[in-house]
Amino acid sequence: NEELVKDPSKTSFFKAMMLARGILLILDSAATPLTRIWCAYEEYVALTSDSAMLLDISTATDSGADLLTDGLTDAEKALDDEGQARRLQVHRQAAFPLELLCKGLRPLLHKAEASQHEDRVRILNKIAGRDVAELDEPPHEEHEKYEEVNRCLAGVFAQAGWIKGVLNRSVRKDGFIEAIRGDPHRKVWILDLSMVDPDDADLADVGEALPAQLLQFTLSCRRCEQVNDAGLAALAGHLPGSLQ
Repeated sequence: NEELVKDPSKTSFFKAMMLARGILLILDSAATPLTRIWCAYEEYVALTSDSAMLLDISTATDSGADLLTDGLTDAEKALDDEGQARRLQVHRQAAFPLELLCKGLRPLLHKAEASQHEDRVRILNKIAGRDVAELDEPPHEEHEKYEEVNRCLAGVFAQAGWIKGVLNRSVRKDGFIEAIRGDPHRKVWILDLSMVDPDDADLADVGEALPAQLLQFTLSCRRCEQVNDAGLAALAGHLPGSLQ
């Protein structure tokens, strides 16, 4: 407790995060870290840091460890064929449990709890942008900064799990579309649907999910025989004017 000073950004905990390339969020079957305030603070730092920290997500199942990565793994990057690397990433991330993905699509980090009540108060006030002198004040029940972090984290889960949603025909039902579209920081989306043989409805879902501020969008539909003009037209009709 002596180590935890009043301002969370002045702790050795925060300073250690600033030395890291990113954060690995390890989820149990109940996604408990999404309900703990210090884990929420880690995710807030990773998602809002000017240094563009990586945020990877893992869990353990009976078949082993499943991993969602912010980009390709080192082993995938080492492949000469980038297309093959992307397909391996798709295959790897499609194994992630859908139930856990869905918990990440609707995070409520501002509802997270702490062993020490003052930690929760100070972290929420820090996220809300309050001055150091106000960090012990009762935190806001709702705040635009809370919503920003929740939507960014939901976007991370939605991008990483989109293929899983397509395979389970649950992209629309489970909220993947709203999560991607609502991510206020999303500038790039790289999506490879060539392994799941999408149809026109799948392309329409992708189009509906495109965020208004998106700068780069890469979509692969190689050998996707179910895609016709209607699907392409539905996608094209949603392309944001921000694309470069």
